[in-house]
Amino acid sequence: MRHVILLLAFMLVFSASGQSNDAVSLNLENASYQSVFQTLTTLTGKKFAYNSDLIPDKPVNVKAEQEPLALILKKILGSELSYVERGHYIIIVSAEKPKKQVSVTTQGEILDADTHEELAEVSVYEVNRLTSAMTDHFGKYTLTATVPDEVAFIAISKANYQDTVIQVSAKDRFFTVLLKPIQEIQQQNPTDTLKLVQFFARNKVRKHANNVSLTERRLAQVSLTPGLSTNGFISGKISNVVSFNIIAGYAHSLHGVELGGFINMERMEGSGLQMAGAINIVGSHFHGNQWAGASNITLQDMAGFQAAGCSNHTKKVVGFQLAGVLNTASETRGLQMSGFANHTSGTLKGIQLAGFINRTGTLKGMQIGIVNLAKEVESGFSIGLINLFKDELHQLEASANDVTPYNLSFKSGLHHFYSIISAGIDPHAGQLWSYGMGFGTQRALNQVLLASTELSINTLQPLNSAFMDGFNSDLRWALRMGGQLTKKISIHGGPVLHYYFFGRHGQNPEFSDRFGTNTLYQKTDGNALTKAWVGYEAAIRF
Repeated sequence: MRHVILLLAFMLVFSASGQSNDAVSLNLENASYQSVFQTLTTLTGKKFAYNSDLIPDKPVNVKAEQEPLALILKKILGSELSYVERGHYIIIVSAEKPKKQVSVTTQGEILDADTHEELAEVSVYEVNRLTSAMTDHFGKYTLTATVPDEVAFIAISKANYQDTVIQVSAKDRFFTVLLKPIQEIQQQNPTDTLKLVQFFARNKVRKHANNVSLTERRLAQVSLTPGLSTNGFISGKISNVVSFNIIAGYAHSLHGVELGGFINMERMEGSGLQMAGAINIVGSHFHGNQWAGASNITLQDMAGFQAAGCSNHTKKVVGFQLAGVLNTASETRGLQMSGFANHTSGTLKGIQLAGFINRTGTLKGMQIGIVNLAKEVESGFSIGLINLFKDELHQLEASANDVTPYNLSFKSGLHHFYSIISAGIDPHAGQLWSYGMGFGTQRALNQVLLASTELSINTLQPLNSAFMDGFNSDLRWALRMGGQLTKKISIHGGPVLHYYFFGRHGQNPEFSDRFGTNTLYQKTDGNALTKAWVGYEAAIRF
């Protein structure tokens, strides 16, 4: 319990850190509050909104040298006044507890300041409780908000327009507000372009998030779906420390813990712990742990741990991705582990472990899978049946050996470490066939001569009877010398040391007599036979 209390205390302090930290220097004597606010607007770009009846009619003395705006405001406002920061606006309010709460309904129309055309889908919200409305196709709105002392400050925002704040009282009924277009065109948040986000966060919720310029951090929120939450329709502009989403949640960011029954959606960054029954989506960076029943999607970098039943997707991962099916990243520094496939489009500096296929642009580590692919290998190696790297070894080989005279192998990987899959047959006296796999290493002694050694394990089966179960394995260690005939064709040959184990010798005693007759060692123990001999192998690789 002590640790939980300490964690919550830290979260509260961290949550409060979202206030303005603009460093300001000024020296004013016998100035009015209005002139102080105008000076601060010039220095910081913040605009001040206030009820003139609240502002004391007395001079102000203030001196500061590169002090945070929040500290300067505390000195100026004293104990009688406080403020609320909303985007570019700072709203001055009374520090006293309001005597009463009054429901205020205001109506109005929002027009383009240049053309006087009606503006649809403009966000209109009360700055204290963030009660919101949106203009219709005719630029009209109706907003009812509960406010202290019959006075409300209403913020009006739309993407690509300069926002504004108006003061409303219970007796005010209708306002016409002109919004001035701005030159900078605001880009759509990449999270909001995802079809899944558009399905759960309906157009009104996303429009509010795109319009409103404020960002606020709150300790906790509860959401049924986006819009039906304690953060209301402006949830896409609010950062949460503790977030609980029964079905789906939509927020600006996360800095703490988030639990979701189905889907969690952050428009921007996140840090801490994020858990969802199905999907986590973060529009920017995430630092911490993401757990999802189906998928984690982080559009920028991920530092920490992603675990999902189906897939994980991020730009750059520093840490660990664990998925039932697929992991993708543009760069990986750490571990990608999946039941089916891992894909890093850029550089892998770590390990890829997959049930089937691994793929990367540049390999600086290790890949373990049935199929491993890389465009370039700077360091490391791959372990798998098929390893395909640009400008490395991937060749077919036809060979003859003392067990099966006709063999075909595929060898792929790096010259200093490659994989082997092979099959062979003896349709003559031996009447057997084989299949196997192994590893090898090859070194160029000069421009022509090659030296290699290979270790493989092969299963032997009779051609003239049914498939034999159990251990029936020939372990081979081959030492080879070779020569490069052309750029792509080479010949190889040398001795092979065989070590054979036959676990069902008692049921098929004649089978092992078909090969390895000049043994160096042979032993029979019940149904098991072991023997060793030296054979040969000659091959052409192309």
